[in-house]
Amino acid sequence: MMDSSIVTVIKGLFADKLLNDNRVAIMTFSIPFGLNEEEFGLFAPQFEPWKQLIYLVALQIPLQCIFAGIIYALIIKKRGTTSAYLLGWGVIIPTCCVLPFWILDVLDIRNKNVSLAGANLFSIVGFKCIEAMYGTPPSPAVETSVYHYMAYYTTLVPFVWDSKTNSRTKVKRMELIYTILWLFVLFHVYSLFLSYMIYHNYKPFKGDDDNVQLDQWNLTLDLISPSHMVNGYLMCVLTFCNLALGFGLTALGNKLQGYSTEPIFINPLFASRTPTEFWTKRWNIMVHRLLKYGVFFPAKRIVQSSQLSLLITFVVSGLYHDYAWLVNFYNTQHNNCNDDTCYEYHTPLFGTKTLFFLTTGLIMLLERPVSKLPVVTTLAEKLPTFIISTLMVLVHVPVSHWYYGDWVVGGYFNQMAVGLWHIKKV
Repeated sequence: MMDSSIVTVIKGLFADKLLNDNRVAIMTFSIPFGLNEEEFGLFAPQFEPWKQLIYLVALQIPLQCIFAGIIYALIIKKRGTTSAYLLGWGVIIPTCCVLPFWILDVLDIRNKNVSLAGANLFSIVGFKCIEAMYGTPPSPAVETSVYHYMAYYTTLVPFVWDSKTNSRTKVKRMELIYTILWLFVLFHVYSLFLSYMIYHNYKPFKGDDDNVQLDQWNLTLDLISPSHMVNGYLMCVLTFCNLALGFGLTALGNKLQGYSTEPIFINPLFASRTPTEFWTKRWNIMVHRLLKYGVFFPAKRIVQSSQLSLLITFVVSGLYHDYAWLVNFYNTQHNNCNDDTCYEYHTPLFGTKTLFFLTTGLIMLLERPVSKLPVVTTLAEKLPTFIISTLMVLVHVPVSHWYYGDWVVGGYFNQMAVGLWHIKKV
């Protein structure tokens, strides 16, 4: 058992529960046009949430390395044996699934943005354990030694591995500079955009979607109303900013250590010409790789069908996101928050993420026959890429709230604003 004094020190890192926004405006101003000359305040980023995120991620790395050592010795070295499958499916995957909730309880972590990082353990160990059992790693280099295999388990963001040297590729100076500049710009754009969305309660365009409850199924015609489509698209952009910043900062940490990483987002909202290109080549390459090597390839070896393996992958992706949301909104035993600026604990509707990704998988399966229709072929030839990309994203928008809705209703985005520049009415 871990020494109680060590536990006390670690818990002290998370002493601030970050449930209230107690910042004081560094300046106030008014915007007279269209806003009734309301007075607004500019609030500086609070760095405590980012520090606690770093702490929680760092605390999980030793556990991830321990799992990596066990998997390397007892699964990779014994691949194909009954004991390897029993250890993986029966012990390791269930254990890394339960451990995050225990960690959040012991450390009494309540902030939703910090809690989400608790899903790292399962994200890394769970999918890579399946890779190990079925022999589908992204590169043979990661299995050349237990050291390389442990390094492979230290981060969600995939390293670039050199097949010639069987080691991680060193980062180039321009890659590091570009990452820093991109994150600097994204940080400020996200701050401004999130302030705008929060001011309008995430629905800048009012209309028929007022009846749409973002954390529910809402299988009604309101889902295709113009206002819901526009607001949903803006929320997709906001979600992109959120994920790109969070995972981008993780990649920056790896690059500052001297190692190159795979790009995470490659202009998915404006450069994708098909759903397949969007989901497999441009959107969240990190999760795509986890699912590709940890679900799709193992499933294909078993069912011998690319189409069925694709559907299985999207179902697993949905279940994985549903699990991550349970970690994200985990209800600890402590709830002493009654202030108006504090968000009560929220229980996400389980299954919404799974159905969203299943819908996405069906869209991808229909892509080939639909693309052969004369009207679709003509549009694909005539329209610019950014318009095609926007139309393609809009296909997903009616039910996209199944993905981001809990973040809105549960206060995740509002708590995220504490770590950003924020403009709000005072």
